[in-house]
Amino acid sequence: MSAATAQPLAHDLPHVEVFNEIGAVQYLVRQSVIQHLPPGMTYAHFELLNHLMRYGDGQTPAELAQVLMLTKGALTNILQKMETQGWVAVLADVSDRRKKRVRLTRTGRETQSDVLKAMKDQTGSLRESFTENEFRQALPFLKALRTFLVESVSEPVEPAVASR
Repeated sequence: MSAATAQPLAHDLPHVEVFNEIGAVQYLVRQSVIQHLPPGMTYAHFELLNHLMRYGDGQTPAELAQVLMLTKGALTNILQKMETQGWVAVLADVSDRRKKRVRLTRTGRETQSDVLKAMKDQTGSLRESFTENEFRQALPFLKALRTFLVESVSEPVEPAVASR
């Protein structure tokens, strides 16, 4: 087969390259955050603290599990560990005692803030290396890609029919 008719390698396809780059960026961001976490805190704990700081507390564990794309069991485990550390409080819902609500504690707010302060040099360097416009130009594609993936994952998958 000549080079002109050869099929491109998977890693040469633009959509494959995009996902490889997204994966690499996500891995490097995670590693950078992990380097600044206090003892006993995992990346999942920090993600939850960040979510509560950005969107406010008072959500149910089920709502948080859905937003963070975790199973309810995994989130329950995370919440138990975070409650032990004093970063969150899981309290009964005042209007529906069967539900629980997750509240961010003062310690949780301070811990999240301390991690961000520890990362200040890195985030400053990042902002100096790229313009605000470059970040804004990347957003429409990334948001559209995420929306597409959420919708495609949310669609029910037809069960495989066993052949007899």
